[in-house]
This record gives sequence, structure tokens and C-alpha cells, in this order.
Amino acid sequence: MTTDTYEIPQTDEVVLCVCCDAQMNSDDDFCDVCNTPAEITRSIAKRHVSPHFISVVGPSNAGKTVYLGLLLDVLCGGAKYLKGVPNGAFSLRLQEQVVSALEDRRFPEKTPNESDQWKWLHCVVTDSAKRKVKQVDFVAPDFAGEAIAMELERPGTYPAVSHIVERTSAFLLLCDSIEVRDNGAREDLFAMKLGSYIAQQQGLSHLDKSRDLTPAVAIVFTKSDTCPEAEADPRRFMENNMPRFSDYCHQNFPRHEVFSASVVGSSILMSQNSGALSRLPLHIQPRGVIEPLHWAIQNS
Repeated sequence: MTTDTYEIPQTDEVVLCVCCDAQMNSDDDFCDVCNTPAEITRSIAKRHVSPHFISVVGPSNAGKTVYLGLLLDVLCGGAKYLKGVPNGAFSLRLQEQVVSALEDRRFPEKTPNESDQWKWLHCVVTDSAKRKVKQVDFVAPDFAGEAIAMELERPGTYPAVSHIVERTSAFLLLCDSIEVRDNGAREDLFAMKLGSYIAQQQGLSHLDKSRDLTPAVAIVFTKSDTCPEAEADPRRFMENNMPRFSDYCHQNFPRHEVFSASVVGSSILMSQNSGALSRLPLHIQPRGVIEPLHWAIQNS
């Protein structure tokens, strides 16, 4: 007499992509639709909370990678009523990359254009500024500036960008203060295109421009240690050098504020053999890094 044995089929754990809601199985490394890493989706799913997308956007060389990495480093130490705890080892990769590079007196490598190479962070942030303590799951990818530019020109080129922008409640729009001062028209027009893209992705019409329906937008002038004008009065600096985008924000983003930030106390320009100039950081001294995030959390 023989006894037949049957194996009970194991069902895959199915979760929905945090960016586009596509189904992902337990053995998936990336979302098939938008290429978002599975580890960020699973990290958020385990928390059983709604993620709070705060996207750091801007043109290439605006300092997004350095800003995000040092922002996480400051959050871990606690500052300005904010305290952050990274959720998952993957959230520490960007922090490690940036801090290690700055300690070696160099800036980190540019973010690759390939979306599967982007670093993400998921940080549980506690805001104790008010009597009622607020806690949010701060989720942010390190977008490549060239990828953002390509997505603006040809929407749909980078699905991850479009899906995340659609779900973002607050934007930190980084602008290189030196580029703004020296090439204001070009930076102004890029910011206009980015602002229009945000409004389009979020489905905002002229009838939806009320304060409650629009995202919070923090304009952050980076590298202000080399641009005293931006550091002294960032809003006036924006009005003088980016008048088109300044007017656009007043008309389309009722919740917007202007900041300046820097991550190094001093830096030097080095001339390479080819004649090209590169800037090297001498020591880490973050200023104005945490304030834009605090404002974004409070206003989104």
C-alpha cells in the first residue's frame, strides 16, 4: 500500500508598490512598472502606516545627494525639534556615502541616471515642536538631476519620478545659489518647467489652487557658504534672480517658503591637469539643512 503525499503550495507574499500600487511578489527586487526598489515598499508595509513623501528635486549639480545624506545624518543626531530613526539598513547607504566622502575632503560621485541605482531613505521622524508630538514616515529617493531634466522634456521616461511626484505632499526644490546668481534666467526657466510638471502630475487646475489642495514647496538655495547674497536674504535673492518662478509660486503654490543651506564651512577650488575646476570641502559645517524639512513637515 502506498501513500500519496502532497506538498501544500506556498503562496507568495504580495504587496503593493509604494509608488504605483503595482503588485510585487516576495522575490521581486524592483517594481516592474516604475522600478522602485522592493526593499522600500516592504519597509513601509511593515510599519502599516501611510508614507509621507517629501521629494528632493532640482537640476543636476544642485547638491541633492549631499543635502539628503547630511540631512539624514543630522536627523539621526536630533536637531530643531526633529529626531529621525532610519527604518532599514538601506536607508543608511546614502548617509554613509555622503559623510564618508566629506570626511575625505571630497564630494560624492554624481547619482547615476539609471533608476535602479538610486538610493532611497525611509526615516521615522518625530517632530516635538508643538504640544502634540507629530510622527511621520519620511520617504525620499535620491533622484538624478539628469533624470529629472529628461522626465521634464519627455514625461514618462522615468516612471518612478512621475509616480513619486504625483504622491508627494511636500517638495524641497534645491537650486545652486552660484548658478542662480550667475545664470539666473536658465535656472529660473528650469524651475518654471519643474513647477509646471509638479502641477500637472498632481492634477492641479486653476480651480484647485487653494492652500489645502496644493503641495508644500520649499525652495532651498544650496552652497550658500559661497554666496553671501543667498544666505543673507534667500527670498529677496529669489525675487531678484528668479522672478518668473517667484511669481509662479505665488500664483500656484500658496504654501511655499524660501531657504538657504550649506553643508560645508569652507571649501577651495582646485585646478585639474585638464584645466577644469573642482571644489573640495575642507570641513563639514551644516547650516540651514534641517529647517526646510521641518517647515515641510509642519505644512504638509
